[in-house]
Amino acid sequence: MHFSNPGLAGSFSLVCLVQLSSCSPIYTQLFSNRDVSIAEAPAAQQFGLTAHPNPNVLNSPVRQRWAHSPHNHHNHGHGKGNGKGSETVNTIFDGVYPVANLTWLGSKSQDFVAFIDTGSSDTWVVSDQFTCIDPLTNAVVSQETCAFGPVYNAAEGSFTNISSQEFAISYFPEAEALNGSMGYAPLSLGGLKVPKQEVALVDSAMWEGDGTSSGLLGMAYPAITSASYRSNGSQAVYDPIFTTMIKEGIVKDAVFTLALDRVPQGTSPSANAGTMALGGLVSSKYYSPPFTSVPIEKLASAPNTTDFTWYITTHELIYALKNGTHVSGGTYQSIVDSGTAPNFVPSAAAADMNAQFSPPATYNATLGYWTVDCNATAPFAAYKIGGKVMPMDPQDMIVRSLNGLPGYENVCFSAFADGGDPSTDVMIIGEVWQRSYVIAFDIGGSQLHFANRIPY
Repeated sequence: MHFSNPGLAGSFSLVCLVQLSSCSPIYTQLFSNRDVSIAEAPAAQQFGLTAHPNPNVLNSPVRQRWAHSPHNHHNHGHGKGNGKGSETVNTIFDGVYPVANLTWLGSKSQDFVAFIDTGSSDTWVVSDQFTCIDPLTNAVVSQETCAFGPVYNAAEGSFTNISSQEFAISYFPEAEALNGSMGYAPLSLGGLKVPKQEVALVDSAMWEGDGTSSGLLGMAYPAITSASYRSNGSQAVYDPIFTTMIKEGIVKDAVFTLALDRVPQGTSPSANAGTMALGGLVSSKYYSPPFTSVPIEKLASAPNTTDFTWYITTHELIYALKNGTHVSGGTYQSIVDSGTAPNFVPSAAAADMNAQFSPPATYNATLGYWTVDCNATAPFAAYKIGGKVMPMDPQDMIVRSLNGLPGYENVCFSAFADGGDPSTDVMIIGEVWQRSYVIAFDIGGSQLHFANRIPY
């Protein structure tokens, strides 16, 4: 039996001795750092996620975000600028992206399928008046060509334009781009209403959509928002939605938590694919304490950056050779990113790790990823974070998925991709690893907290 008190920094388990017919309580520390105390979020602020609702047609918007950032002067493609997987990043990994319903309020509420992205900060949706642009010819084409889901009806909404600002974001190297207006709108997420949130309304798009999603929910820091002033093009930093929730007291604690599920092939798109909590931890039924806590870091390769940007941590990569010897793949920084599927690791480690599959994974120069036999045996692989070795589940290391690419309908892919040089490119801890852990993003304490998922 397991009992927990959300107001305490631990929980009690009852250990019963059959011979004595008695039970004695054993205290389990909730956080490895005794100075940390985070309560479970109210039940009304915990809500279910689904996987990408159209998993076989996926061009996810949650990729390659930091090349455009005003704080990045190294021209990286979200940490993968020199990596070999940048040409097709995330387009072959289906059914792995967490999405939620985000409601834009107005005279009529409008619900949109929005990607939950811890690797970006903007919240946007597509306007019903948007122009679709062909990325090859720059010609205006029909809205249907961009293949968004439902679009925002301004007549039924409450969007108030900020005339001095505009929104522009590019996704490299896919030649996809969004442009539009910045403004204020009332939103609702997980039962919490934000009366006045700065958001982007897209009115021009170069896009290859999935027919269902039409928005994104950026959960990172203000420093990497994508608004700019029309007068001079300089960045117009603003508060993303969760920052607003914190500042306005909409959430009691400056913490949100993700428990992302793996979604087996053939699972209904409407099936639950995890849980998100705003203002605290998810239910204790999802994890085994204690949480391991580490500081959120600033980007080491951009020493002039003074603000927090992404959820970055320094860790070690460990994997096993075929003879059973455990070796290090290096110690470096990574973004913990729910919007990127694979793990991007240093080039040398990526090549060596993929050789440890049995049979070995094969690098596909066309796709820029390693393909692997769907029935192969995966090597041991883990991240060592805060002194704790956190292995990846072998079933998540072989990803049976693709994006309808002709000739690759039944191909599997390694979950480890080439991230480039860690001295200049920030790496990625992707969504496939996160399926085995509950992660609390503690903005108030500037920490990340990791706990093992209870098997599911």
